[in-house]
Amino acid sequence: MDMEKQEAADFLGVSTRTLERLVASGKLTQGRARKKTRPIAVYDRTELDRLKKELEQARPEELFKRPDTPKPQEAIGFRIDRFYIKRLSEEGEKHGLSAAEYARRLVIRGLEEPDKNGVASEMKALRKELVDMFYLLLVTKLGANEAEAAEIVRTISGGK
Repeated sequence: MDMEKQEAADFLGVSTRTLERLVASGKLTQGRARKKTRPIAVYDRTELDRLKKELEQARPEELFKRPDTPKPQEAIGFRIDRFYIKRLSEEGEKHGLSAAEYARRLVIRGLEEPDKNGVASEMKALRKELVDMFYLLLVTKLGANEAEAAEIVRTISGGK
């Protein structure tokens, strides 16, 4: 059974643009099928199965640790100073990765792994100390009574 372009791309785990590149390079054959208003590109299921096996064998496993994860629906981009791009390039090169891929892995690792350096707990302690200092400043220097200072601090610190 033939698959339409988006369906075939999803099956292979690639974009439709990559699918077009596979056709252009001769690794995949594109057929045509008639739809109600115009012809569409279709791809043979057996050929897609063969190509999927080839792609899975050619890709390093490390890059595809989560085979059941759906393709990302959104992309996040940001600009970064050249100094950091250079550092990301140097560090990424040590691991055989581009600067972008290395940055992506750092972000994901930072979100998934527990806080090894205790940065989160240090930030929480620092926040507590700042709240306490602000309370003291309100009471001792700005003349607020303790109840007013406590209410102001509670409001500013998000009710914590």
